[in-house]
Amino acid sequence: MIDRWSEKKAWEWYSARPWITGCNFIPSTTINRVELWQEFEHEKVMRKVRREVELAASIGFNSFRMGIPFFVWKHQREGFLQRVDSFLDMLEEFGITLMPVLFNDCSVPRELYMAPQFGRQRDPVPGYFGGNPVTPFDGTSKVGYIIEDDRENHPALEAFVRDLASRYGKDPRILMWNVWNEAGNCNRQTMSYPFMKKVFGWLREMEVTQPLTADVCGLGGEFPYGYLNKPDYLSLMEEKCIELSDIVTFHFYGDYTHTVRYMSFLKRFGRPMLNTEWLHRPFRSVIQTHMPLFKEENVGSYIFGFVNGKSQFHIVWEQIKNLKDIDTRLWMHDIYHSDFTPYNPKEIEVIQALCLPK
Repeated sequence: MIDRWSEKKAWEWYSARPWITGCNFIPSTTINRVELWQEFEHEKVMRKVRREVELAASIGFNSFRMGIPFFVWKHQREGFLQRVDSFLDMLEEFGITLMPVLFNDCSVPRELYMAPQFGRQRDPVPGYFGGNPVTPFDGTSKVGYIIEDDRENHPALEAFVRDLASRYGKDPRILMWNVWNEAGNCNRQTMSYPFMKKVFGWLREMEVTQPLTADVCGLGGEFPYGYLNKPDYLSLMEEKCIELSDIVTFHFYGDYTHTVRYMSFLKRFGRPMLNTEWLHRPFRSVIQTHMPLFKEENVGSYIFGFVNGKSQFHIVWEQIKNLKDIDTRLWMHDIYHSDFTPYNPKEIEVIQALCLPK
């Protein structure tokens, strides 16, 4: 089995490519991953998706971070893999790589969990981030549930990981493997660690050529200002993420000053860094200040969202709606309206100046 990359190998990999910049790509016309990847109306969905991919390339984005749904793989494997192939072909046409996210701790409690379904998906409920009042972002103290909690699912989940690694583990269109999103979030602490460690092991056994990572996400502080009051602290789960990862990826939605401080803290690990989730205008995480910072510091950048649509990422999380000292009228995420007009043209000017070749 291949071991975790050395710092030297990580930097050689990172230095061999242009500045990594892009977004967490959730197409405006889909409300969830099933709607994007299922067989039902896939060609219709992709015609609209292509327009957004073309828009992303036109402003200089060169990478997408996206979740890959086990549910669709499990029930529609052959068609699903063919659809992934076609999507990767499209991205390559526009010079965009993919960072697949395999697993995720950002979840609702078990009693609120609803299993995915195929076919026409629900319409968004107006006024809610994610288009749904059932959300992990409501400030609950309950523990989020993921299907990895049930051991009977583990054999199929292992097959899922190994299948993807076999097919794409040496594919240059895959930038890196984001093994776990926000491990420890939703009050899960270290619950996911045993399975997450196995996933890292499976990918290394399959000898994938891309780096592996699991995000750290500012779990050390009390919400909503955890991004500000403890930006130089890692939870136990985050320490374990760093220990397993080839590249340091992090989420940070704080203002400029605290972002600088948090990046300075993470530099002690001596590895390339990518901020794989940021852009939170009410928290003063904004394009005009943060993107030049990431470019100057050679830190990869993935804003959250892109074109506003069914997921309603412009609406703030439930747990901050009633705070009096932030302006919740501002869009939280996304940079374009659904008709492709910018939320703020000045933001697009900054992106193009930094991302497009001179």
